[in-house]
Amino acid sequence: MGAGESSRVLVTGASQGIGRAIAMALASRQYFVLGVSRSKPEYLDANRFGWAEQVAWTSLDLSKASAVERYAASLEAFPIRALILSAVDYGDGARHGASTISTSEWQRVIGTNLVGQSVLVSQLLPNLLRTGPGIIINVSSNVAVAPAAGRAAYGASKAGLHAMLRAVAAEHQEEGLRVFQLIPTFQSVTEGIRRRRPVGFDFSSYADPVLLAEVVEGVLSGTGPVVGGTYLIRRDGTLERYEETANL
Repeated sequence: MGAGESSRVLVTGASQGIGRAIAMALASRQYFVLGVSRSKPEYLDANRFGWAEQVAWTSLDLSKASAVERYAASLEAFPIRALILSAVDYGDGARHGASTISTSEWQRVIGTNLVGQSVLVSQLLPNLLRTGPGIIINVSSNVAVAPAAGRAAYGASKAGLHAMLRAVAAEHQEEGLRVFQLIPTFQSVTEGIRRRRPVGFDFSSYADPVLLAEVVEGVLSGTGPVVGGTYLIRRDGTLERYEETANL
């Protein structure tokens, strides 16, 4: 995938954490980034970076499905080569059991991580197929494929998006759409993680989100895996295919 507006990529959650790292890395490599998030990315502040003009940011709350539909419709005339799903809502504070999850937390977490991003995928599929066929990259989590006590809402949202994208990949495999689901085997140091950890926490085993941004850029540029599927990301940045089997 080359540079410029012909290589337009859409990044969700572009203002913080992993999404921010991805948006910044791609823009600095001259991809034209359509970034969406609830809050405006600080890296777009006046002339902080020479590549700021490579980012077109839009305020979008993914938990509002109707707003997602309107945004997707506004992109109909603009070819999208890749959709990168990195927005995330972890829920309220520390881990807590399913019986203590409020209705509003369920709605926000599922709405953002699953419903909003699924609506975006479904609405943009014609665009991706017409101008590519394109690439979908889901920056996922191990909770999408493994149990996680105290993370019921977050786990349900991640597993749901994972299953949805497997269906999309199966439906469009003959058309060449490539769907990558990337599962880090480590934690990244983000603002959200720092807020949820106690003062003095040792982050030495955690990774910089830039590592994940480099993996994503490798997939887009073709220096990484070229066959879609689910991949585990190791701490050294290497990828290992995760084989998913169905005993049905």
